[in-house]
Amino acid sequence: MVNVETSIIINRPIEDVFAFLTDARNNPLWQANAGLKATRQEPEEPVGVGTRITETWQFLGRTAEATREVTEYELNQKYTARHLRGASPIKEGTLLFEPVAEGTRCTFTAQLQAGGLFALAEPLLANTFKKSMQTSLAEAKHVLETRR
Repeated sequence: MVNVETSIIINRPIEDVFAFLTDARNNPLWQANAGLKATRQEPEEPVGVGTRITETWQFLGRTAEATREVTEYELNQKYTARHLRGASPIKEGTLLFEPVAEGTRCTFTAQLQAGGLFALAEPLLANTFKKSMQTSLAEAKHVLETRR
């Protein structure tokens, strides 16, 4: 298992950033570059511990579905979800939010674990995943800073 971490500062109030990034229905708006095609969140509202998110991904010409469950939800501070079923190297992911002078620092930490033969390529997978998450967070920043 390997841990990956990246962060970004988004020039918006913490309440806006937290609400946007923890509502999985917004994920296709900022994670499309990573191959995310569709998201289903149950229940749709309110988001909290026990909320389940099922996502459909396209990768290397194949479609896969994965479900995760929110295990920690601290308003405007922390959001953690763990993998339940389906194809995903992410076993657990956490978003941390902190106010800074420029707006909000958002830090994403993920525990990755590749299975089978892919386990040999886990460091490469981690590097690729980190770059993808940096691109996704940059897209979230763009969406949040340009929409009203």
